[in-house]
Amino acid sequence: MVDKKYLTTKITKFLLLTVLILGAIETQAAGEEEKEIGLEKIIVTNRRAAIGLSEAAENVVVIDAEEIQRLPARDLGEALKYVAGIDLEPRQGFGRDTSVSIQGSDSRQVRVMIDGIPLNSQSSGQVNPAVFPIENIERIEVIKGASSSIWGSSLGGVVNVITKDTGTTLIPKGSLTTSFAEFRTRKQSAELSGKLDAFGYYLFSSYMESGGKGPKDDVLEKKGFGKLSYDLKEMGKITGSFGYSGADVNSGEYPRDAMYIWEAQPYRSRYGKIGWEGKLKGAEMKVDLKHYRQELATKSYNLLLDEAPSSRVEYKDLLYQLSLNSVLHLREKDLLVLGADFDCDTLKSTSLTKAKSLKLQAPYANYTLKLEPWDWNLGLRFDHNSEYGQETSPSLGGVYHLDNIPDTLIRAHISRAFNAPPLLWKYYERTALGWTADNPEIKPERAWVYELGLESRPIPQFWLKLSLYRADVADAISNARNAEGKWIKKNFKKFRRQGAELQFKLKLLEGLDFFASGAFNDIEDRATRKTVKGGGKARQSFDLGLEYKNKKGFSLSLLGYYHYWNEPGASEANDRKMLCDLKASQEFKNLSFFFNIYNLTNSKYWKDYYFPFPQRYFEGGVALKW
Repeated sequence: MVDKKYLTTKITKFLLLTVLILGAIETQAAGEEEKEIGLEKIIVTNRRAAIGLSEAAENVVVIDAEEIQRLPARDLGEALKYVAGIDLEPRQGFGRDTSVSIQGSDSRQVRVMIDGIPLNSQSSGQVNPAVFPIENIERIEVIKGASSSIWGSSLGGVVNVITKDTGTTLIPKGSLTTSFAEFRTRKQSAELSGKLDAFGYYLFSSYMESGGKGPKDDVLEKKGFGKLSYDLKEMGKITGSFGYSGADVNSGEYPRDAMYIWEAQPYRSRYGKIGWEGKLKGAEMKVDLKHYRQELATKSYNLLLDEAPSSRVEYKDLLYQLSLNSVLHLREKDLLVLGADFDCDTLKSTSLTKAKSLKLQAPYANYTLKLEPWDWNLGLRFDHNSEYGQETSPSLGGVYHLDNIPDTLIRAHISRAFNAPPLLWKYYERTALGWTADNPEIKPERAWVYELGLESRPIPQFWLKLSLYRADVADAISNARNAEGKWIKKNFKKFRRQGAELQFKLKLLEGLDFFASGAFNDIEDRATRKTVKGGGKARQSFDLGLEYKNKKGFSLSLLGYYHYWNEPGASEANDRKMLCDLKASQEFKNLSFFFNIYNLTNSKYWKDYYFPFPQRYFEGGVALKW
């Protein structure tokens, strides 16, 4: 159970600290125009077509570039950790491997994409969000809950990063940013965008290195992204994008000296797509060819031996996908979306004697029907996977808009969802090398998912959102021992995952907002009636924050987050603490300065004893824009 007294004390200290900080700054920005807290944002991920956020039957959250700019975040993972209902495993330093959980799901059940390019691997099924940059992001769209009727294998949710578009001006626009932090950390990044006649471009690159907290604990990271477009006028537009993330990451020595072990995890990720979009006989058409290549290695070293790794595991994952999508506008307000995905995925690994491949064909359709005061959506997708057979994923959702309460709606959604396990779990062959074995009989997880929500802004200064969910997962996958005592991934009869999430945001003064959230997740093995533990899932989580911004360009964000990790006793979790981060920035016409404090309360914190979170440290930087 959560130590309520301890938590109350931490929250009180958080609020007191905020008052002291804000007391030192101007708390009233005369004449400043503030955006009301509303439901007007446009989203594309949950329909594969542009709709308003208030029309979404799913629990969807959108984080735009302006909101990202106010976060003390350096990569996609650090941005997601501040979102209510999303849990990221804390790691011990910069660039470390982490994973995403939504509403208590396993990380492999969350589909992560960049501009619709799937990034989940066939080695673990999950995605490390720390790999991907944050500076090139226009917005992040998150579906909290199953979305198999649109995206296929996505039982836990979807994270889709929408990158910045190409430039629109002949004179190039851009920025240069440099920052320095403790642990001998420095980072530089640059952006450039513009347009020459029909040709548009956007370019980004970054470089980061950190010396870490101790021996064998350092990171050297390079990232780049580019997008090109060519306007064909009446014939539409051609767009191509490409990205690269590469790093040499060393874990540092394990905290228990008797082990004498440290690990290196270099990775290289390349992704991109080329596509055409335009109108054909009244329909909005898109054709995209997507590509993703990931190379990852884990090398373990024993400090008592020579420099050669004592063990080495390598993975190479290669994906090609062809996506076809068309949008028809019916009865002026209704939408009919038709399309199909065709995948070819290949995995190579030192854990396999030869490469393994799968092919996928998946037609889909969804229809959005507007009958005031209702918005209805029906979805259907059929997946044919060469390794795991066929899956049919229907969904039905509705949004009811209340007339007597301003900006208030009720959401309900029911869907059939599934999640296909990665190829490695089925074909892991070199069992003599470790304590892991294959399971040729493993099957996809299948679930009925139920969601209910209320969202309201009864007055312009106050916004509230309540979400409930339940997922009955048949053939749920978890760890088990085989007859030889080795670990395998095994199907269990049924797991039930259910929970609730409450958020609110309050405008205290002009330019000053307070927000808070709480989430609860419960995962139960229905056969044994026991709680399922492990896998980076939080049982309870809380978020608190204050944001201030005035018309003179000054902004301050104070963010606190608490996770009670649902971990077995062997992890020796030290997680009954609230972590707080702060970002202060001052913008001028072409120049801005920022200052970040991480782990403001200097808490000794870890979900697992081997991966302690850094104690308080500082970062400062400057950005030049033109």
